[in-house]
Amino acid sequence: MTAGKRHAQELEALELSNAGHSIDVIAERLDISARTAARRVRAALQRIPAQEADTLRRQSEARFNGWMRRANVLLATEDLSIQDTVKVLGLLLSLERERVQLYGLRLPSAVVVQHELGPGTQDLGLTTVPGVHR
Repeated sequence: MTAGKRHAQELEALELSNAGHSIDVIAERLDISARTAARRVRAALQRIPAQEADTLRRQSEARFNGWMRRANVLLATEDLSIQDTVKVLGLLLSLERERVQLYGLRLPSAVVVQHELGPGTQDLGLTTVPGVHR
């Protein structure tokens, strides 16, 4: 791949990232591996002056916060089923993963969710993840 094509791909990867797409989606759209997509986004970000990069991070952080607020409003709904609660928790975890990745950090490899049941209901039979304590 020529330097010009790589540079164009880096810019396209950055645009997709700024639009809120995950690395996996970027990789699929550009027909490259996820590892290459992450490198393309990183390379494009490194070309941006530090002040602009910080602005992009803050914009992304604001988007993530808005989505997380909406998800938390859903969680506060009293008539939300356990299945829907698990889906919303999965969404929150996914958003947190993306936000953490934005800053180059990592989340724990396992998360255990425990749902407290009211009187007269049965236990869900949650299993533990090896190496993770509740």
